[in-house]
Amino acid sequence: MDEQASILAADVGGTNARFAYLTPRPNGGWDVDGFSKVRVTDFATFTDALNAFVSLSGEPASRLAICAAGVVRDQIVKLTNADWTINAKSLMEKQGLSECVIVNDFAAMTRSVPELDPSGFTRVKSGEAEPDFPQLICGPGTGFGAGYLVPIKNGYHVLPGEGGHSAYAPLTDDEMQLTRILRDKFGYVSTEQISSGSGLDAVHEAICDMHGKPYERLEPQQIALNALASDPVCIMVCEIRAAATLSAAGSLALVGGCRGGVTLAGGVSERMINFFKTDKAVARFTKRGPRTAYMQRIPIRVMHNPNAPLIGAAALLRDGES
Repeated sequence: MDEQASILAADVGGTNARFAYLTPRPNGGWDVDGFSKVRVTDFATFTDALNAFVSLSGEPASRLAICAAGVVRDQIVKLTNADWTINAKSLMEKQGLSECVIVNDFAAMTRSVPELDPSGFTRVKSGEAEPDFPQLICGPGTGFGAGYLVPIKNGYHVLPGEGGHSAYAPLTDDEMQLTRILRDKFGYVSTEQISSGSGLDAVHEAICDMHGKPYERLEPQQIALNALASDPVCIMVCEIRAAATLSAAGSLALVGGCRGGVTLAGGVSERMINFFKTDKAVARFTKRGPRTAYMQRIPIRVMHNPNAPLIGAAALLRDGES
């Protein structure tokens, strides 16, 4: 197999599917060509969307790497928030592919990190990354993803997880009051419910109640703007979500021994950078009793690359060749 040959990659979410051809550069990195985004609801099946992309591009593919928002078992995935089921074996047979791999979308996000240019990251906290130790990639988007990138001989191994569904750990009086409100409503309160886009409305509504203010739904961007304009409700929404994200990242990094560094990913992470950078939020990552000094050495950065899942999926397919 020509390791420099193009790989057709697909990033499939509940709303959109993204396609592109990925070609590895001889000296590292990837070229991304023919990018296209379609709405999942415009196609009955993934195969229909794939065929439409290939037909428009005019470039047949023999190698297909798919990352999808769902649990992958035996190279089959049922999307969490859409009515598509994708089967790698069936695709290989029907499309005449030589290779096809399906991975979880956050596994692809995790694997993309060493493939990306350093300019595609913003520093949140300085530190000293140790290359021989695991890295943590985590953060909120619609949900809250988490994965460990473990260096191995001649490459990396990805350990995806469900860290976003771990229990939320409130510390302040305000956080504990918020947790009681959400617990009474949902029964179980996870990090994802506090940090992610899917939990934002419930958090905002609860904090309005804590302030004795009427609830009016706001878009995420408006909440951030209101916080910067000193609105007390929106300030608390943003500060609590930032603290929850950094606290969860600290716990996951401590458990995984992630002296290689922490990368925050996801659309919410990109919008929350200014709140992550505050001393109060960073302290939720570092203050770990006897292991505070250990945590202070770990750098944190935020990823900015919309093609990261496509690149990571292609890299995982290439990894499987060795």
